[in-house]
Amino acid sequence: MLQKFFISVKLFILIISLFFLFSCATLPKPLQDIPALKDVPFKVVKENPEKYRDISLLWGGRITNCINTQDGTIFEILHLPLDREGYPGETDTSEGRFIVKSKNFLDCAVYSKGRLLTVAGRFKGLQEAKIDTMPYVFPVIEAQATYLWKKTKYYPNYYWHPSIWFWYGSPCWGVEYGYPPWW
Repeated sequence: MLQKFFISVKLFILIISLFFLFSCATLPKPLQDIPALKDVPFKVVKENPEKYRDISLLWGGRITNCINTQDGTIFEILHLPLDREGYPGETDTSEGRFIVKSKNFLDCAVYSKGRLLTVAGRFKGLQEAKIDTMPYVFPVIEAQATYLWKKTKYYPNYYWHPSIWFWYGSPCWGVEYGYPPWW
């Protein structure tokens, strides 16, 4: 009897541990292969650039500018803190901006202003440039991998109504598929 109890407890522990193992958040596939430091604050790197030179970092944020050159693509990014999955957090605070240099051609029509981007790459130092007319010192990352996050779907006419499955809270079917609201 006691042996069956221990077997059932072991089985329960195994199932729970497998659940936690497979439910852990992971980075997007392109960023998983790059060994990069994830928890290095932007401000610390900017204050101690020599300490972090040629170290791989994982940073992300909102694209503010994109330029295609003969050597690849250059991004100016508003730094935003990343969550466990590498997603840049939607916040009104930022510690500054940084520059990402990619050797690949990444079309600025796709990687457009306002899109969220996460980058794993080597820190190359600081570079002086301007934001509009204000001089600014940008940290520079040489991209090893980038991940452009999908645009989120926005329902401007979101309201409560019963759906065909009789629960509440689903978006209006008309708005979702481009038809006018049902009333």
